[in-house]
Amino acid sequence: MASTYFRHAGLLAVAAMAAAGAAHLGTASAATVTFSGNLGAAANPALVASNLGPALFVDDFDTANNVALHALTVPVSGSVSFTSTGYAGGGIDPYFTLFSGINPATATVLESNYFQATAGDFTITTALAAGAYTVAMSVFQNLSFAENTGAGFLADGFTALGGPLYFGDGRYVLTVTLPDTATPVPEPGAGWLVLTAAGAALLASRRGKNPPFTGERR
Repeated sequence: MASTYFRHAGLLAVAAMAAAGAAHLGTASAATVTFSGNLGAAANPALVASNLGPALFVDDFDTANNVALHALTVPVSGSVSFTSTGYAGGGIDPYFTLFSGINPATATVLESNYFQATAGDFTITTALAAGAYTVAMSVFQNLSFAENTGAGFLADGFTALGGPLYFGDGRYVLTVTLPDTATPVPEPGAGWLVLTAAGAALLASRRGKNPPFTGERR
């Protein structure tokens, strides 16, 4: 009988722990962020010139070598996907660069579409730690000096090797899919359930070890 009670108590403890875990883990959901704009629009606040100064619109080459810089926050560690869709709609032939951090003086290159840069739109998935990043969107061949030389920072600027051939109508669209996030939902009673079930299991185990008393105590 004691062993049977122990098995039931053990199952109760496991069930209570599972319930407690479920109570503390909220619904998972993936968030998306879209960066879009036009490299030829003076009203676009994300634009800088290839040397990171004010965006230039003197001629087609200046305009084509503008760069859009967007700050990205990754809330939790995990896989992050970057998908460009602007080229298919007549926009720029994009060159994408991801930098660690948002301070140009210390931000280093983490990822780019270098191996997909001749294919127009792209999707890149990479593992990122939680933190702040900078996304750069430019036209093909206007890559950062930090990537081109294999060393350096965002503050070093871009090569300005792009041109009107890759500009299209100037638009870019980049959708970022962030990792799933779990929202903690505190459940004060859950811990009590686990302790109660565990205590019942311990009591049953002790009963199982002590044979029933059949005689008189002396």
